[in-house]
Amino acid sequence: MHYELHPLCTLFPRMGGAEFDSLVADIKTNGLSQPITLHNGFILDGGNRYRACMEAGIEPRFVEFEGASVVSFVLSANLHRRHMTAGQQAAIVASAQDWAKAQTKGGDRGNQHTGGKVSADTLATAEDRAAQAGVSIATQKRADKVAKADPELAKQVAHGEESLPKAVAKVEGRKAPVKKPEPLPEDP
Repeated sequence: MHYELHPLCTLFPRMGGAEFDSLVADIKTNGLSQPITLHNGFILDGGNRYRACMEAGIEPRFVEFEGASVVSFVLSANLHRRHMTAGQQAAIVASAQDWAKAQTKGGDRGNQHTGGKVSADTLATAEDRAAQAGVSIATQKRADKVAKADPELAKQVAHGEESLPKAVAKVEGRKAPVKKPEPLPEDP
């Protein structure tokens, strides 16, 4: 059976290059040390491990999610164990909050394919989201602005394809800030 990533997991950048190759080699040598968490047929945690198992020819082990909030679980399991910038973390939390709100609107229809209880309550304020992301409130508010104006651009920030300042400039319709080069020392 083939498993897809839960929509919340797609907010996080995928492992690649030497880092992914190292994970594949480790799983070939040592097996899968931590099971992959599933919820209603979607991978909530362990997408990179799952892909590495497939490449290594190792049968993955799975556990079923039993928590109260898929949003809280996915953020807790992934947000702070990755090498991401503050802008990426803030964009992920802003996008997760928008996803959770979308799932709760329209009743059960929004949860049919991703299932489970969804709670945006823990991300209700910019302060809550900043605390979850581990960033300043100002950074979180900028990420919230991008996520609200252009969800796809917020995903690019989350994946490290665009910086948060450049994304903010785009949604505000102004030129992105440019770092001025340091002046060269004068010849004696």
